[in-house]
Amino acid sequence: MTVQQIATYKAALKEARIAFDKTTKRLAEISVEANALKGEVTRLRQTITALAALCSESPGFDEFGITDACIEVMENISGTISSAGVVKWLNSMGFEIASQKNVAASVHAVLTRLANKGKITKIVDKDGKNVIGWRGPNYDPEMDSVLDRCGITEEVPV
Repeated sequence: MTVQQIATYKAALKEARIAFDKTTKRLAEISVEANALKGEVTRLRQTITALAALCSESPGFDEFGITDACIEVMENISGTISSAGVVKWLNSMGFEIASQKNVAASVHAVLTRLANKGKITKIVDKDGKNVIGWRGPNYDPEMDSVLDRCGITEEVPV
């Protein structure tokens, strides 16, 4: 290889690294914005649900299934949460819990399927027999530590 060829490749490498850095930075910015929008959607859903109840009206959301609702909850939780905690979140965000014959069993089944697919993590006791909680894709161990220090067992809907 000639010196000129090496110089050409080095220039191309430099340009590729600059493009990579620029694209990676933009992707991070978009991810932050997407997470902020998801949080805003959740807050607005909760607000609409509360106001609709005061007006004796239906929240009027597009109907979505329990799997999608559980996924939304797990994406918004940064700590460990129980199945019962997920049910509380579903209720607070306006999911029609009454549409389920046994909402706790349905939620547990959905969370188990999500864990089996690797979308969330199932936390079991030391014997490996009992599920003690779930961790979503945005799990942050620091959140569990903060909740623990405050004497709170899991995140609660606002």
